[in-house]
Amino acid sequence: MRGRSAWAAALALTVALAAAGCSQIAAIAPVGGDRLAEVRYAVNDILIEEGIDILVAPVCTVGADEVTVACEGSTRDERAIDAVSEAASSDQIVVRVDDEVVYEGSLMTVLERGSSG
Repeated sequence: MRGRSAWAAALALTVALAAAGCSQIAAIAPVGGDRLAEVRYAVNDILIEEGIDILVAPVCTVGADEVTVACEGSTRDERAIDAVSEAASSDQIVVRVDDEVVYEGSLMTVLERGSSG
């Protein structure tokens, strides 16, 4: 019986350590990766910061110029979410809910806020 208890305790500790490691890796993910991932992380962070309830998380795609990233999703009350970060100003991002601009500014500033906090 003691063997099972010790084994269960060891398993629980292993799972806890693995989960902690995963959350630490997830915390650094937004500051590394490709442009598509960076824009997607930033859009999600902005929506959460603004308290916008998401029904369909924005799906992002890279444009033909291989730099512009556009994202589309929807809110719980079925308003359109769209975001774009264009090639001409790749550090800038604009996030809209319907016609309302909820964020316009630096992509890196959003990512840095998300990674620090």
